[in-house]
Amino acid sequence: MMREALRVTPQQIDPLSWFIRPLVPITACALAVLVGLFTLVATWGRTHRPWLDVAAIVLIGGACILVQLLTRPLRPAFRARDAVGPLVLALAGLVVSAVGNAGSAVLVQHWWAPVGVGLVVATLGPYSTVRQVLAYGAGLGVATAVIASLAFWGPDAVWPSTSVAFISGSTIVVATVATATFGYVVVASTQRLLMGAGKAPPTTDAASEEAARRVERRTLARLGNRVAPFLEGIATAGVVTDTDRALAGQLARQLRSDLVSQANRTWLDSIALFGRIYVVDPDNRADRMNAAQRTALRALLNAVMENPGAAVGSLFLELRGDEDDSTAVALTLDFSLPEGRRTLMLAPYYLTLQTTVDSISWDPSRDLLRFQVPARESPRSGRPDS
Repeated sequence: MMREALRVTPQQIDPLSWFIRPLVPITACALAVLVGLFTLVATWGRTHRPWLDVAAIVLIGGACILVQLLTRPLRPAFRARDAVGPLVLALAGLVVSAVGNAGSAVLVQHWWAPVGVGLVVATLGPYSTVRQVLAYGAGLGVATAVIASLAFWGPDAVWPSTSVAFISGSTIVVATVATATFGYVVVASTQRLLMGAGKAPPTTDAASEEAARRVERRTLARLGNRVAPFLEGIATAGVVTDTDRALAGQLARQLRSDLVSQANRTWLDSIALFGRIYVVDPDNRADRMNAAQRTALRALLNAVMENPGAAVGSLFLELRGDEDDSTAVALTLDFSLPEGRRTLMLAPYYLTLQTTVDSISWDPSRDLLRFQVPARESPRSGRPDS
């Protein structure tokens, strides 16, 4: 459990939580800009190159904005190489600010740049593992200590070089430890929550076939209810009249129509017959899903339909084809549950579905779930089936 918590990001383990909302990088950017501007105004007369601090504020704020751009919905998951850009911008802002304050009357304890760099580390926290956060913080901490020693230490300096390195680097260390600890707590706690909330549904062909057989049995029983009374009446009377022949023809036409509709109906349409689901699938793209995708989506739909907090007729599912032959899926849910209980109910099924589809995202403001079903490849050619 502990090792697994070190290798998983909060975004991966808890994609529905408030902790990874898009406003996290924006908030960190605003704090970095406010701290930088406040310190710049307070120390304006003590530095010879204040415009360099302005440039540093732009660079460090830009690092947070870059994280925001890289973690928007429907984008690929944030990777370690994606952190290179924000880290380079943060380091550049640190260097520019150090150059602007070198040889000035500003003391190292009043230097704002380490705080801004620490906020960049905190911004990367939701999208990075604990190990990655520690690596980022260690690198930036050492760089901050070295840069501060070069910029703020001299023969007439108030602090010795060791103290300068400690004061400047401690801010990064505190931000790194706090971010790594919080990320570990989020991942470990959510892992225990998911283990207690229920195991992921099986994603086997047998489970999918059994669900399809249940739907088929219910359909056949519904059709048989029309024919059985008619045949029972003929058997009781022992005579076939012209009226019976006309009624038999009418029943045959109705059954044929129902069987044709059943043959053309997707597995989602069959589920929608017996549940509170509205399906829009003009191209029958639901049948392109594999067994794992069907099982994960069916488990999510059943969990919502069986929950008393879901309103009647509250699920609207739409499937549309894209140019690359993949399928875009949008599921709208109407909940009366509070956000915390809603997240607890959806999280296990969301995570299971996340392992079978692409670009999955959840918009809690509209109760909208979106994901992409990739085009199925031909087993011989490796190309998408037409």
